[in-house]
Amino acid sequence: MTLRRMSGRERISVVLLNKPSFDELALKFLVLSLNKIQKCFEFEFQDLEEYPLKNGDLSEIEDIIHCFSRQIEKEELEGDYFVGITSYEIEENHFMVASKGGDISVITTKGWDKHFAPPSVFEYIIHSLTTALIMMADKTGTMDTHDPIRGCCLDYVYLKENVKVDIPMRYICNFCKSAIKKKLGSDFLECFEKINSFDWLGEVEIVGTIAWNLKKYFRTDLNKDTGLYKTRRERLKDYLLGLPKELTSLSLNTLVAAIMGFIIGLLLSAD
Repeated sequence: MTLRRMSGRERISVVLLNKPSFDELALKFLVLSLNKIQKCFEFEFQDLEEYPLKNGDLSEIEDIIHCFSRQIEKEELEGDYFVGITSYEIEENHFMVASKGGDISVITTKGWDKHFAPPSVFEYIIHSLTTALIMMADKTGTMDTHDPIRGCCLDYVYLKENVKVDIPMRYICNFCKSAIKKKLGSDFLECFEKINSFDWLGEVEIVGTIAWNLKKYFRTDLNKDTGLYKTRRERLKDYLLGLPKELTSLSLNTLVAAIMGFIIGLLLSAD
């Protein structure tokens, strides 16, 4: 008998702990899409009256977990597991903290855009979400990250850039597979493998896939976008690249002709 609740799926309550630096609706679309591709977990987003973390003063793990726990109690949030997402730093530069065998974890996106993207911040969050769920769902509290790295979602990435290897690998090593199957059951292993594979995203170019819908409705192309809010320069670049080639060529030729005309005018006036 597995640890699955007899009532059905286990509820995963996802909470934004501070104002995000990424497209919140795009993340919600991606995470909630996980409800359609597996049968172990029901992902939910809790909209709070206020963000529990208002600045980066709380960086120690115990303080962040305590603050999140108080907010859960204050707003009477429901769920079997609670995952907080913050853009503030976590103590000792961790990507994520998860209570092994518990019900609370916190993921940080701090520095992802400057040092690690691509992959996109959304792929990183879902990768971290998988790791956190494995560690929390095991009620023996013995599932943990491991060293050396194997390209596995449970790698202990002492060198943080190694997570850039783990995400596109989309892999759970044989050692971890055996442990998950023994402690949680085959159904949970299947669910974790489905989520971590990212196959459910589909291709951006294929109509109707999750990746295609993400681009259509949320202007995020996983083939080239980080998922974080774009600067004016990035938005202008996307706009120009999205123009038909003929129009771009005509505009460029017109601009060159105007510049040349201006220069010739200056030369003639100098004579």
